[in-house]
Amino acid sequence: MSGEHKTETERHLRKALRHLSAARESGDLRKTNDVALEEVSNTVSSVLREYEGDE
Repeated sequence: MSGEHKTETERHLRKALRHLSAARESGDLRKTNDVALEEVSNTVSSVLREYEGDE
């Protein structure tokens, strides 16, 4: 993966994490949605850690 593409991917993943965190903190989510968001958040975090480990 090129450095530029990797940087863009990281930027999108970090933005997604911020949105997920904001949605969870708002308290407007049903419990099932909260569980799904937790799983997505964990997956995005894992991918980011892998990217950081590849550098």
